[in-house]
Amino acid sequence: MKEMIRKYRGTLISSALVILAGVLVGFTSIQGKWINLFFVVMQCVFVAIIFYDNRNRQQNRKVIGMTIWIIPVITLLYNGIVRLVDMGADIENLFMAFIYYGTGLMFMVIGNYLPKVKQNNTIGIRVVWTLQDEENWSATHRFSGKIWVASGILCMLCGLFAESIAALVLYVVSIMVAVIISVLYSYLFYKKKIETGEKLKIQYKKKAIVRYGIVTILTIIFIIGSLFWGSIDIQFQDNSFTIKAQGWSDYTVDYTKIDSISYEENLFQNSNDYRTNGLGNFKYAMGNFRNDVYGNYIRYTHSSCHSYVVMSIGGKILVVNGENDPATKEIYHNISEKK
Repeated sequence: MKEMIRKYRGTLISSALVILAGVLVGFTSIQGKWINLFFVVMQCVFVAIIFYDNRNRQQNRKVIGMTIWIIPVITLLYNGIVRLVDMGADIENLFMAFIYYGTGLMFMVIGNYLPKVKQNNTIGIRVVWTLQDEENWSATHRFSGKIWVASGILCMLCGLFAESIAALVLYVVSIMVAVIISVLYSYLFYKKKIETGEKLKIQYKKKAIVRYGIVTILTIIFIIGSLFWGSIDIQFQDNSFTIKAQGWSDYTVDYTKIDSISYEENLFQNSNDYRTNGLGNFKYAMGNFRNDVYGNYIRYTHSSCHSYVVMSIGGKILVVNGENDPATKEIYHNISEKK
């Protein structure tokens, strides 16, 4: 490891300075402090793992350099976005741009370098068939490089339709397909060599592979599900209404306790809004939030709609909406009539 540190001393110093710059840029942001600590810890762990692998001593310098720079660049971009949001930029548009274009660019860069990655235990498509067969490793990484570049381009194209759920689904699927096809190609390459009569000493346990496969599939399902999971249903009674929320706690409001109510549009466009405790994904925002306009407030909203019903209830602010503008207006009229 000492040899690797000496060899990449310049890269380590410059990347550390970039992380420091990112941390300083986002230092004033409350929501950025803990994630910056996460970035620093992850960079230290990531570098340690790469340098500990002796097979990386003969690795292409550009490949090692690229991997060292991934987290510093993400740190700087993230904190830059946080600062822009603090200055009044639209957090939703910036976040989605960061997701689509940042991921796309990263996949394109990684795809460009994958064919140059030499066999090792920490970087690249590390499955049993590539790790135990150098020819399989080389073929898989040459093929995967093209697939990852294509996936990166597709991710960036999805960014042009950032408000579309279909674009989001395509974005997630393109990433999953790039990874799955890379692994599948390695396995098929292995099977093809076996069919030609070559004897490969690939040692693996079928039960372990099945377990890992099941865990991977369940993880993918969980990740995709968490991006869209939840529901919001407002039920009106004679004296109160109840927000039935799947993914967060229900909330009941007595009509007589509502001090004021208003119908608002594009409420959170320039308000530095962020979640302090609750559920937030691509479809819903539920729980406790904070912004420059209301301070701490409660929110049950659909991401697909940019109109809102704002209520002041005993000094607390509650923000709700429906799946679309007509549904939100209906909520507003129902509550206003019974208030």
